[in-house]
Amino acid sequence: MKFKILLLVCILATGAAFAQLTHRNTGESLSLGDYNKGSLQNGYLLPRTGKNFQCYSWISYYLLGREYTNSRVYRTVLAAYQAMEERCPGRTFIYMESARRKGGRPFPHRTHQNGLSIDFMSPLVWHDRPKYYNGLGLFRYLLSFDATGKSTLNSAVKIDFEVLAAHLLLLEKHARKNGLMISKIILKIELKDELFATESGKKLKASGIYFAQNLTPVLNEAHDDHYHVDFKLLQ
Repeated sequence: MKFKILLLVCILATGAAFAQLTHRNTGESLSLGDYNKGSLQNGYLLPRTGKNFQCYSWISYYLLGREYTNSRVYRTVLAAYQAMEERCPGRTFIYMESARRKGGRPFPHRTHQNGLSIDFMSPLVWHDRPKYYNGLGLFRYLLSFDATGKSTLNSAVKIDFEVLAAHLLLLEKHARKNGLMISKIILKIELKDELFATESGKKLKASGIYFAQNLTPVLNEAHDDHYHVDFKLLQ
């Protein structure tokens, strides 16, 4: 009986991963509807790993299939990572969930439905050295940080606000090159002072990129460990 259950689980897992294992990115994508009520046609699957980046969870990537984006977002994300390699050589960045292959609601997210949204793990440092918490996988969303960006598990681990701001500036730069713009960023409201106090943060604030101003307590606390980015098509 145990063997049959294990075999069934393996079959189901293989079936779930089949779409990602066989997917090929071609043509252009079409995002329909809104972030919280939409769909995605011809979604592009982000690479699970790259020279200086990786997906936060193989379960999310292969089994849940939540790492698809609009083709323009795909090119924007990869171009920004390439630029971050020049700025922060040797550092690894972590992206989190984006959308399902055909869009729709990826529970528990309410948005991420049309391929124009993506979550990024806040870059962390531990005693001024990069820290990743890669082994947490899906549980990475459960980490908590206080209003100054320090981990509630270990105060020596904190958000690298300078690098976070630099990444957002590069995302906007390359979004414009791909017919997009950042329409909204969601980050815990109490963290914005720390973010805007950095050198790149001052440029980010001056850029006028919109940050969500009013969040429910639950939504606010949910974005203390990562930042959510919504893109908007310009043409």
